[in-house]
Amino acid sequence: MTVPVRFRRHCRLLRVATLVVFAGLFLLLALGASGLPWRPSAAGTDDGTLLLLRLVRLLPGLGYLWALWAVQRALADLAADRLFHATLSRTLRHIGIGVLAGALLSVFAVTNLSRWIEGGQGGYAYFDLSGIVLGVVGAALVLLARVIDQARAVQAELDEIL
Repeated sequence: MTVPVRFRRHCRLLRVATLVVFAGLFLLLALGASGLPWRPSAAGTDDGTLLLLRLVRLLPGLGYLWALWAVQRALADLAADRLFHATLSRTLRHIGIGVLAGALLSVFAVTNLSRWIEGGQGGYAYFDLSGIVLGVVGAALVLLARVIDQARAVQAELDEIL
């Protein structure tokens, strides 16, 4: 079954928009990791500690960038009229993994590792509600991808019977 031309054109346009967002977020993350915009460091904080903190805070963004890259790849596949079900299940899985990884890193790693690196005080049980929700959504996307794969396998089996 071929995809309508209008849908393919929309996929190409949305892919370009997704690539622009990806590039912008990548630049922002790179600037944040490099220390730009520069700000005075806290008294008694050495450069190694600041670099380590920047890297820890960069981690969730990498998961979210992975998810955006999966979206643009899926849009390219759909615009090229590649198999819908395979593209959809792979994309849902990759987006889910990216969002889940970013959320888990944000909720658990960034908060606790930052506190540990700085040698500061604070609670061990601070959790960001949006990060938890993103993690649940990411896990659900991975499970939905599995359901689509199973449906595709059942469809292939039924096609062989008929």
